[in-house]
Amino acid sequence: MRALNQKERRLVALGILFALVAVVVLGVIVPVLGGMAARALERSELRETYTRNQRVLAGISVWRAEAVQQKATASQYGVVAPTEALAAEMLKQRINRMTNEEGGTVQTVSEVQGDAPDGWVKVRADITLSMAQLYKSLARLESEAPYVVVGYVSVAADRASKTGHAAPMDVRIEVSAPVRVGEQT
Repeated sequence: MRALNQKERRLVALGILFALVAVVVLGVIVPVLGGMAARALERSELRETYTRNQRVLAGISVWRAEAVQQKATASQYGVVAPTEALAAEMLKQRINRMTNEEGGTVQTVSEVQGDAPDGWVKVRADITLSMAQLYKSLARLESEAPYVVVGYVSVAADRASKTGHAAPMDVRIEVSAPVRVGEQT
């Protein structure tokens, strides 16, 4: 092998120098700068999390007030009774009372077994009402606590079709409500 001349030695020395600089840059500087950038990103994310958590903590008093209000009005959104059987009885009494106050006649009121979801009671009533009484009854069911869900209303106006004028109608209504067992009002 022959000896390298001055120009070739300089090129080899520059190549080695560039290789060492590349090793230093890629092995030391890039990881350090990358770590700094990663930590800066993490600090930014932590600041955002801290700000979000501060907003959440500031809202706790509002949430407590809402919880107190919801607890105070909970009995409006379900029948409060010691047992589901008593809740069904209370719902039957409500249908009876409402029908009698509106001037209608109750034929039958019975609990619907097995068709209601867990924690709910369902009552079916066969009643006789005029059109105005039906409107008032439905409005009362809609606006008086405890609020109920009207599953269906079936109206048979056979007498009106036979006589040709407004007559009392046979109405079948199914009403359900959630039960809040064992809670105090």
